[in-house]
Amino acid sequence: MTIRGISRWGAAVAVLVAASTATAQEPPPSADDSPAVAETRLVTEAAQTDSVAASEAPAASKVRAKRRVLRDARIVISVARRRLWLLQGRDTIMNVPVAVGMNRSFSYAGKRFYFATPRGMHRVLTKKDDPVWVVPDWHYYEVAKYNGLEMVFVKPGERYDLSDGTYLEMRDGQVGRVNQFGNFWAFEPGLEIIFDGKIFVPPLKSPQRRIPDALGPHALVLGDGYMIHGVHEYDKDSVGRPVSHGCIRMHNSDLEQLYDMVPIGTPVYIR
Repeated sequence: MTIRGISRWGAAVAVLVAASTATAQEPPPSADDSPAVAETRLVTEAAQTDSVAASEAPAASKVRAKRRVLRDARIVISVARRRLWLLQGRDTIMNVPVAVGMNRSFSYAGKRFYFATPRGMHRVLTKKDDPVWVVPDWHYYEVAKYNGLEMVFVKPGERYDLSDGTYLEMRDGQVGRVNQFGNFWAFEPGLEIIFDGKIFVPPLKSPQRRIPDALGPHALVLGDGYMIHGVHEYDKDSVGRPVSHGCIRMHNSDLEQLYDMVPIGTPVYIR
């Protein structure tokens, strides 16, 4: 029997935060500090009580009004507290919640993954408007394992017959379904292709692996597949929780402010 409904995908690209105890008098590190020392001192500063940090932060409306580029700022993320701070000198410009990595492993079909936010010192390597999520293999492994599905990797030139007389194949680089009359329809990006107890995995470069809107309006790229990015409308409640596969996820309104103010090269300290 064909599973006629194609389930909506569930992107899990998230965020991290950390915790520590500190005194409000702890000065921020200078630009000359070594990465290790700077990270420790920045996270210490960031771990002040929310009330102290909030009192230092300017009103959101003022931040939006200025939207100035902060050449000497740095970003601090606490995985434990699931918060992000944008700091400039001794001033706290932003103090907002984020989603972070779930910090757990996943195994399927002889493959093992560990989903956590990478700690240490990073930098904003590049900035992307309207980023597109290229769905990793681990997403399909998760869907298959948790729904008891067989995985089928779709290949160009192959035909995949379904129980209702239709079949799947690739045409012009897209994965689609051919009905009983020979008409071909490409699947909409963002839909999981599930039929007959199987999940069909599109090739990496096909449009069906490229999901728009999943990462919000912008992304700050940290390297190795990790980003600070926004959320799709259906996923906004995930912010503030340890649910991602390693990325740092923010409310889109907070991301808009951060994105405008930090240039490429801005240091990012994660602990």
